[in-house]
Amino acid sequence: MPGPEVSQAKQQLKIIIDAYLPESEVVRVLEACDYADTAHDGITRKSGEPYILHPIAVSCILAHMRLDAETLMAALLHDVIEDTDFSKEDISEKFSKTVAELVDGVTKLSQSSDKEYNKAASFRKILQATLQDPRVIIIKLADRYHNMTTLEALRPDKRARIANETFEIFVPMARLVGMNEMADNLEHLCYQNLDLDMYNNVQEALAETKSKRCEYQAKWENNLAALLQEHQIPGRIKKKNNNIELLRHFVKNDIDLQELTHSHAFEIILQSIADCDRIADILRSSFQVLHFEDHIRRPLPGGNQSLMMRLKGEKTTLSVTIQTELMRKAARFGVVLGENAPQACRSAIQASMQNLNVLVGGECAKTTFSELLDYLHQEKIWVYTPHGHLHELPQGATAVDFAYSASLFLGNHAVGAKVNGETKPLSTPLMSGQVVEVITDVLATPNPDWLSFVNTQKARRALQNILREQDIDEQRLVGQQALNRALRLFNLSVNDLTEDDWQDILQWRHIPDQNTLFEQIAVGDLLPQLVANHLFAQDSVHAKNNSDRLIQGTEGIDVKYAHCCNPVLGDQIQGHLSRRGLIVHHSRCHNLLHEQHLHPENIMPLQWNQEEIEDISFSAYLCIDMSISDEQLSEVIYQCRKQKVGVESVRTHEGKTYVNIVVHNRKQIAQIIRDLRMLLGFPRISRLAQPLNVTEASKAS
Repeated sequence: MPGPEVSQAKQQLKIIIDAYLPESEVVRVLEACDYADTAHDGITRKSGEPYILHPIAVSCILAHMRLDAETLMAALLHDVIEDTDFSKEDISEKFSKTVAELVDGVTKLSQSSDKEYNKAASFRKILQATLQDPRVIIIKLADRYHNMTTLEALRPDKRARIANETFEIFVPMARLVGMNEMADNLEHLCYQNLDLDMYNNVQEALAETKSKRCEYQAKWENNLAALLQEHQIPGRIKKKNNNIELLRHFVKNDIDLQELTHSHAFEIILQSIADCDRIADILRSSFQVLHFEDHIRRPLPGGNQSLMMRLKGEKTTLSVTIQTELMRKAARFGVVLGENAPQACRSAIQASMQNLNVLVGGECAKTTFSELLDYLHQEKIWVYTPHGHLHELPQGATAVDFAYSASLFLGNHAVGAKVNGETKPLSTPLMSGQVVEVITDVLATPNPDWLSFVNTQKARRALQNILREQDIDEQRLVGQQALNRALRLFNLSVNDLTEDDWQDILQWRHIPDQNTLFEQIAVGDLLPQLVANHLFAQDSVHAKNNSDRLIQGTEGIDVKYAHCCNPVLGDQIQGHLSRRGLIVHHSRCHNLLHEQHLHPENIMPLQWNQEEIEDISFSAYLCIDMSISDEQLSEVIYQCRKQKVGVESVRTHEGKTYVNIVVHNRKQIAQIIRDLRMLLGFPRISRLAQPLNVTEASKAS
């Protein structure tokens, strides 16, 4: 006999689904609820409440989004295979094969005693199941959301671990499939559980200024309503709860507490795209526009479409989201809408799913998991074919990456590209919104030099596969030609290499002969630029320090770090081959991007080694948007040393404080920024590419 809590939860579920499901399906959902109740009989959660309340809550979350009966049944049964004696076959026999597949898709694996492996394997399994049926990720997100609302029963360390995992994986996954309302809710709970002091400070600042904020919001609302009425544009204005956006900007250091309390947000929901464009023009002529983005033509992840504007008022700023009713619904629910979503939304989600499909192709679960994390957090661009088909690529992707994203044939036979109608080399980095047409020749074959600038795993794997299929003699010729091109930087060719040069190379690579070297270059196992760098970079010390231990594939290479951007272990990096050696740049460095346009053959992808190397240090430069007192200066130095961060200098200039620090990796920089913001009352603190260039500073330490 179920207790009152369980009976009440079942009744609540019945009320929700009665509103939209046929009676026969309501019966089936309630049967699944009773089945799950029996399976979990006697099992309680950490809080002490009956376990069945959790799957019922997950099902209610999905029912509020009007998901179909099969999804609700799977949500009710989602922990049955994992936590009880009932099997996938039992569920299939009792309900249906589809329901059983959905349940199995969200069921974790416990194949070994290695927890990290099990976690990685489980996420790969979820991805594979999601590619077969997107409802798997919808159920998993609802499951994670309810778990995040009940973390108070867990130990603080476990709460932080779950919140961090949610932030790293489930929030970006939700955005990827267009479920932005779910992503916002999850993100909000993450901040609350990861840094409660910071979260409380923001909430207090918002609460203290609530009355004044409401006053300014009313003025903005009246102004916007008057504009719609004056120009006879049918639509509605909705005050937006932008607390999560403010929190996000605050955490990312894009905004300080003062700005936070003077920022407001509204949605303008109209009937057509033409009306959206019209009101945007009206707002441009009525207010000072601080920022504008057209995401109707260039959708965000998950196909989120809108016009986004930031307007300046007398004392406050306003963020305006302009979209149609369908766009607003798609931005909130994404993949949940299925075929009812706008075409742009479906195309964007499909493009993301295709990229996920490439990720799950690897044999190693841990590698797949690592690549998934990289993919979820890398900045992305969206480019189009001349026929309007959308392709999602990582920022920095080139025309070759696009060619292989579009089809294997285009990639293998590409000879050039037209970007927005203008002919460009295949090494050209692409930007969001561009239309790309690949120029092909059926007699053309891939060039191993492309491996130095491709940015996607799909293109890299396809290139290496076809290069390996070449005849051995052809491979050796291709490899020799590629090495010749790399040696041009030093005004040399393969014929100029001496016997001593060859002995040096063969010993360095631990290979028997020249042909083996050419074969390695031809199939992409070795970049020819690295061979040239090893031999002829000026002042080469052949890795007498630890630099070559930090970056994969650079053993025996003279590695230097660019002073224009000062990359730190953990930053995204690329290499620039020069006469001075291999120069490591931050991937967003302007100098690197300029060189990539001029000489793409001298740019190569680089990856840090996974292992932490504590005896390597990097200089980093911080700017604090405030002058600090002598007392605060002592506290800053103490806080840095507490985190094992060295302090080279602290100086003030024109109302700002510049701190030069010494760190081991990027994580240390992020941690010290968080600590200093908390210590100094949450000013904005930014990382600079270079130290302050001031000859006289008013304060130094």
